Amino acid sequence: MSSAILSEKMNIVRESIAGGSASPEIAEAFREWISLSTRLKELGEADKYYLKAMNCPHHHRIFAAEPRSYRDLPLRLAEYGCCYRYEQSGELFGLMRVRSLNMNDAHIYCTEEQFAEEFRAVNEMYLEYFKVFGLEKYQMRFSTHDPEKLGQKFVNEPELWKKTEDMVRNVLIESGINFIEVPNEAAFYGPKIDVQVWSAIGREFTIATNQVDFAVPAKFGLHYRDRDNTEKTPLCIHRAPLGTHERFIGFLIEHYAGNFPLWLAPEQVRVLTLNDDPALIAYAEPIVNELRKQMVRAEADFGSDPVKAKIADAEKARVHTMLVIGHRDMESGSVSVRLHGKGNIGAKPLAEVTADILTSIRERRP
Repeated sequence: MSSAILSEKMNIVRESIAGGSASPEIAEAFREWISLSTRLKELGEADKYYLKAMNCPHHHRIFAAEPRSYRDLPLRLAEYGCCYRYEQSGELFGLMRVRSLNMNDAHIYCTEEQFAEEFRAVNEMYLEYFKVFGLEKYQMRFSTHDPEKLGQKFVNEPELWKKTEDMVRNVLIESGINFIEVPNEAAFYGPKIDVQVWSAIGREFTIATNQVDFAVPAKFGLHYRDRDNTEKTPLCIHRAPLGTHERFIGFLIEHYAGNFPLWLAPEQVRVLTLNDDPALIAYAEPIVNELRKQMVRAEADFGSDPVKAKIADAEKARVHTMLVIGHRDMESGSVSVRLHGKGNIGAKPLAEVTADILTSIRERRP
C-alpha cells in the first residue's frame, strides 16, 4: 500500500472518530497507533532494509572499516551470500535463472606481487572441484577488453588493462592450463576467467568465474599502507567457484540425469523389508538408525506393500542403494543389496555393506 493511500485512510478514520461515528474499538486502536508512532519518532527513524544485488560492495566496506597494512594482505573474505535480482519473467528458467540466489562468493584483496599466487590458487581450487564432481570436459575462457570501447563498456584505464591482462595470461601459461582468449568479454573493471563446462548431454554452462578488479577498489577509497609508508590501492580478485547454488544444482541434476553418485545422492540408502513382519522390522530399524548416526541419508520402508512395489518406488525416486531384508537375511546377519539402475548385487554381511557405504561416501566414489 502506498504512503498516499495509507495517509488518506488514516484521515478518514480520524474524521470518523472526531465526528463520533467510529466504534469504540476503532477509536482505541487509532489512539494506540498514534501513541506507538510518536514513540517511534522519539526513538529515531526506523532502519531501512534493501534487497542485496551482489556481495562485492559489502566486502569492500568491510575492508575499509579499519586501517590496513601490507602485512594484512592478502585479505580473503568469503560468503555464501543471498542476493536478489529482478530478472524479467520471460528470462526466468527453472534453477538456471532465478530472482533469489545464493552466491558462493569471495573477494581477495592483494598486492601486485601477491596477485599471481592468489590467482593461480583460485584456478587450482576450481580444477579440484571439477575433479570431485567428475567434470572431465571444461575450458578456461580468458575474457579481455576491447581498446576501442574504453570509457564505454570498459573503464578507461589502458595501462592497467594491459598490465592486468598480461598478469592473468602469464599465470595461465605458467600453470599449463588450456585456455582460449576472447576479446570484448571482460568485466567493466578488469579481465576475467570464465570456466565453461558441458553436461553429460553436451549442454554448455558457465560454472565459475575468476575476475580481476583494478578499478572499483579505488572508487570505494580502499587503500593499505605499504612498506615504504605510502598508501596504495589493492587489487581485488572476485571468485565464485560454483557460481550460484541454484544454477550449480540445476547443472548437476542435468549432468547426472538425476542419477547421483552415492556421496551426492539426496537419499543415499533406503532399507526395505520383505513385508511388515515385526521380526523383520526389529532387525531393520537398528540398521537405519546406525546409518543415520554415521550421517548417512537413510530412509526406511517397512510397510505391507509387496517388495516389488517398494523397489519400484525406490528406483523411481533414484535412491542410490537399497538394502532389502527378508527372513534369510535376518537369520544370516546379512542384507540383500540393490543399486539404482544396476539391479540386485546379492546378499552380503551387514558389517561389510555398512563399511563399504561409509567408505564410498568418504572417498566420493563416482
